[in-house]
Amino acid sequence: MSEQNLHGNSLVFTRQFDNTYKFAQAIKPLKIKEGSQLSPGGFLGTLNFADFGDLKFTHLHQNQSTKATGTKSADHIGFALAFQPKVTQVISHGCVIQNHDIFGFDATREVDVVVSKDVHLVTAGVNARVFHTLYEQMGYEQGQKSLKHNAMRLHPASLRPIRAFYQEIVHIFNTQPALLMESQMQSLIMEDFLPLLINTFGKNAQKKQRILKPFRRYSLVKKAEEISKSYQDKPLTLQKLCEELGTSSTALCCGFEEVFGISPMAYIKIQRLNGVRHALINPNLNITTVMDVAQEWGFRNTAYFVKHYQEMFGESPLKTLQSH
Repeated sequence: MSEQNLHGNSLVFTRQFDNTYKFAQAIKPLKIKEGSQLSPGGFLGTLNFADFGDLKFTHLHQNQSTKATGTKSADHIGFALAFQPKVTQVISHGCVIQNHDIFGFDATREVDVVVSKDVHLVTAGVNARVFHTLYEQMGYEQGQKSLKHNAMRLHPASLRPIRAFYQEIVHIFNTQPALLMESQMQSLIMEDFLPLLINTFGKNAQKKQRILKPFRRYSLVKKAEEISKSYQDKPLTLQKLCEELGTSSTALCCGFEEVFGISPMAYIKIQRLNGVRHALINPNLNITTVMDVAQEWGFRNTAYFVKHYQEMFGESPLKTLQSH
């Protein structure tokens, strides 16, 4: 882990985390309120962050599939790109994000993203006032209207220059992060990056954009998530969940497979396991045993709980508690 400050304003750091809770808490400028691990195995997440004031870069990478929800900065507009193998994907607000999409720039929407294993997410956060001022100065109009779609699909040739810039930032993070502390380098990045981003965004916003559409059953999945939370410490069957939603098990299972790649009941179990893990990482003074926490999340059978917890996180729940 490295962390450096310059003139009390700039900040550049690289950190690694072994759990999604601490990882989510550290992500700036996003205020992640929930981060959960969706695929089984030990978690390792890397966060690179550079804050130049009016421009911030965040590079995220994790070895497990994860889900994050939260709020966005009111002062900065985020423009995110995903760098990913073809077999993996990112889903934002129920929309599949592909290699030629730039997304995340609607400040009125909360963060709602599912990220597959080994995807690299890079976000440039631009001061909103600076963005809109420069957007108009460069001859573009209706910036607010273009931002509300939250995602834009670009032709590969249109995205190539800005994509290369993002990749260069990641390369510097990984090889010479101290360079980002130098005021001259920061000035060069600001002078080159902002006009390139605005030109890329502005030119494509003027064209008739293809609006990304969410999965048809995405709203059904979101409602199912809310209902499952109200059953946190109580048994919940697929039949009961479908009855409350007024839908078929086929429709619900298809929806969860689309969004998360797993069944509804597998997702609910994983979310409960994540709930236990978060509580063990940040233990309440009233906690006496691991099973006290597990029962708060609906686990009654000790052997069943310990087995599935260890499979999910690569360690026993007792080790989690003792390590934090």
